[in-house]
Amino acid sequence: MKLFLTINLFCLSAFIFGQTVEKYADIDALINTKSTIDAMTALKKLKEEYKKDTVEGAYWVRYSKAAYIFYKQDEAKMAINKAVKKDPDNAEYHFEKGLLYNRTNEPKESFEGFNKAVALSPEGKHYYWRGILNQQLKKNDEAEKDYLKAIELKFEPPELYNNLAILTGVKNKHEEALALINKAIALNPRYSQAYSTRSQNYFFMLNIDSACKDKQRALSMRYKAAFDIPDSICNADYNKQLNYAANLFVFSKMYAAAIKAYTKLIDNNVLKSGVFMNRGYCYYQLKDYKNAEKDYLQALSFPNNNVDGLYDNLSLLYFEMDNFEKAAEWSTKRIELNPNNHVAYLDRGLSYRKLKKYKDAEKDFNKSLSIKPDFFRAFGYRSFLFLELGKTEQALADANKAIELDSKYGFAYGVRAQIKQKLGESDFCIDFYKAREYGEPDADEAIKLFCK
Repeated sequence: MKLFLTINLFCLSAFIFGQTVEKYADIDALINTKSTIDAMTALKKLKEEYKKDTVEGAYWVRYSKAAYIFYKQDEAKMAINKAVKKDPDNAEYHFEKGLLYNRTNEPKESFEGFNKAVALSPEGKHYYWRGILNQQLKKNDEAEKDYLKAIELKFEPPELYNNLAILTGVKNKHEEALALINKAIALNPRYSQAYSTRSQNYFFMLNIDSACKDKQRALSMRYKAAFDIPDSICNADYNKQLNYAANLFVFSKMYAAAIKAYTKLIDNNVLKSGVFMNRGYCYYQLKDYKNAEKDYLQALSFPNNNVDGLYDNLSLLYFEMDNFEKAAEWSTKRIELNPNNHVAYLDRGLSYRKLKKYKDAEKDFNKSLSIKPDFFRAFGYRSFLFLELGKTEQALADANKAIELDSKYGFAYGVRAQIKQKLGESDFCIDFYKAREYGEPDADEAIKLFCK
């Protein structure tokens, strides 16, 4: 008896839904054109011919859609919320609410709609659209879960596979991403954005020729936002293509990808100082200091190298490795190349301070400022040196000067906060907050300890 009742309720529900669709067929036809004129007509008909149906959620859903197309966003929101209030257990109304608020860029309300739709009716399209919203908000893991759930429920539009491929590519799983994009293209061979996505994926795989072909396919389908590779690179030889890709990856801070490209160049006997120097820089950024050191020294062995740049890089590298003696040595080499290099004196002064050679450090900071009197960083680091030596008045004067020269110099605010704290001045936390505002990484810890 229970089974018979369930079946009959389902049939009744389907019958009512069918009646509703048929009842509003003329309104739906107008809405589906996406025309503002037709939307205006639909609103007029709803107000005049269907006004007795304002008790129905179905009425307000259609009013919301027509109002949105007619650029009346506030009315559209009012209407969809009325629909939900009229029938709070209707998953489609919540889903439409999610869509509307996604279009108006209001993620909190959009999530409310999609989450309720999923809870009431876990359909593939509900998961898919929530996945889109998660991806828009950079919640990539949540987006991936939603897309996979949609696939499990047999909802597989080509856009889903394209979006999932983008997420997979971000994880550097380019073979998997390629398979997903190919599914999207198989579902719709005229899906221009998928060719652009595949172009980008091929580019990251260093298959530049294939990337160029897919870029052209996307453009031929009038996809204006196709992944951009200059024609001069598409027509160049492979080593030039690799060099372009490597440099682009460095610019985009994709250091692991850049290392692969530079390594391919080296494997192809492009043995130049710049290639080793750039790969060394990428290793440095990834804190792989041993490989960075090896590449920098290799770069020095070539003629026509960037000597000053390599000395600078080696000085910074050894400083990060806490090898302050070597860091000072390479800064000295820079000074020997150019005795008027104010930055080299600053760097050597920092190494001397770490080595507790305070007189030498102060001498180098002074020299840096004698060359460039408005060098705010030298005032900032000399201020910290004076603070360390207990010369608080001199430290405060230098911190103030550094901030006067650059009002957004976070390090100087952090030093001044410590000086004020030592002097017993009550407003020191203001400077810690300023330091945090301007990107000083240690400010958060100081605020936790002293300002709350």
